[in-house]
Amino acid sequence: MQVEKFMAIFDGLKEAYGTYKIEKRQDNGKNTGKAGVVREPRTRELWEGHLSGKGNAIGIIPINAESNCVWGCIDIDQYPLDHKALVAKIRADKLPLVVCRSKSGGAHCFLFAKSWVTAKDMQKTLTMVAAQLGYSGSEIFPKQIRLNLDRGDVGNFLNLPYYDAEDGLRYAIKDDGTSATLDEFIALYDAHVQTEEQIVALQNTRPKEQVAIKDGPPCLQILCKETISEGGRNNGLFNIGVYLRKAHPDDWQDKILEHNMKYLNPPLPLAELNTVVKQLEKKDYAYRCSDEPICGHCNKDLCQTRKFGIGAAVSNAAIANLRKYNSVPPVWFLDVNGEPLELDTETLHNQSAFQKVCMEQLNFLPKAMNKLGWENRVATLLSEMRENEGAIIEVAQDASTSGQFYDYLEDFCQNLQQAQDKEEILLRRPWTDEEQGFSYFRLRDFEAFLRKQKFFEYKSHKIAQRLRDIQGESVVLKIKGRAVRVWRIPAFNNGSIQLDAPEFGAQEKAPF
Repeated sequence: MQVEKFMAIFDGLKEAYGTYKIEKRQDNGKNTGKAGVVREPRTRELWEGHLSGKGNAIGIIPINAESNCVWGCIDIDQYPLDHKALVAKIRADKLPLVVCRSKSGGAHCFLFAKSWVTAKDMQKTLTMVAAQLGYSGSEIFPKQIRLNLDRGDVGNFLNLPYYDAEDGLRYAIKDDGTSATLDEFIALYDAHVQTEEQIVALQNTRPKEQVAIKDGPPCLQILCKETISEGGRNNGLFNIGVYLRKAHPDDWQDKILEHNMKYLNPPLPLAELNTVVKQLEKKDYAYRCSDEPICGHCNKDLCQTRKFGIGAAVSNAAIANLRKYNSVPPVWFLDVNGEPLELDTETLHNQSAFQKVCMEQLNFLPKAMNKLGWENRVATLLSEMRENEGAIIEVAQDASTSGQFYDYLEDFCQNLQQAQDKEEILLRRPWTDEEQGFSYFRLRDFEAFLRKQKFFEYKSHKIAQRLRDIQGESVVLKIKGRAVRVWRIPAFNNGSIQLDAPEFGAQEKAPF
């Protein structure tokens, strides 16, 4: 019964899961291993191996194919961390979270739902709760509000607790600060699991730190919550002034007086306050992120996503969670305001091309910044991706790329619902002219079919080249009175022609 209950608690994406294979156990008892994504359904044996410690540790992608989830998590990656104090704060704030020790020694704060809720609501609620707890810079799972499964995107997984349940270190923390057994964890789940209405209601409680510096840098939110003491008052108030000029351009001078009295301990004298105001009246004012007390509370990546932050690489968009499908060429996925965006390498590198793809896929135009800023942002995303377990998805090597391509081509032309006449090509179906011995189809329809098969190795120009290799050609058919560009290839003749997945060289002949 434990296994079934655990499986139900951590339900998520059926089509893939994460895994962590222990490769070496060090002398100090710490395990090292390799994480990855397995694109196949989970089995009961996997769960049993996880809980017993006899198999690989597994991770679950919380968001399912319908963009819903039954759990979410705040990943607090802070060391050292007082787990008992964290649980005490959660209970004092009457938050329905269950805290588990993470694999690295941080904390996974889980929010459980009795039924499926939208990933968007779960993400929004946990973002609010994280800020209320003072951990607004922490990662939130689910990281996406939807997935592009038909394009190969499976999102991000989270390592589950209770690997090697009896002797492992990924256990829940009870209210008294002691570790919970698996049965006690299930009891904690039953005590704190929430309805959809309760989860949505948690969004209405705004964290205190956001009242003072709404949509501003997280460093200032923290400093204002604690009050800024002597030694950091001048620079602290200057940075508050920068925020106020952005957020309240018409009356920022009046508000800086208010913020000086409210958030500085003691407030700056009038003469020093006036000096700060004169500095802020200059046109080149900007946040002083490298000076204390700001630098000690800096969360640059989060700040870049804030409306009145330091200015994101894309100033009106939150971009995060870069993933790479390691095909040839590679396919990249990037979350823009929680929505997955599919990119090629050139588009990721070129900001203008990135904006265009945002318009095409998301109906959204992000604001641009200078070239260096964009390159720095992409470099940060790549660095985070390398550190993110399972963010790089390897392509199976059980068949050659060209072999897979021709198998899919034959499947498309023979096994997909066929057009009865050439007019039905417009319904995205391939049509075979039996008398002439040719098959016809639009390139974009074949590309859509390849994406559904999770074949991303060839872009349009490469597909066209492979079609030419088998004596295919681009032609125009007149369909319903208009000219339609299609590809024509020799028909497979119901299997009489066999393709041997050739790797064409300069002197090789096409197989038809």
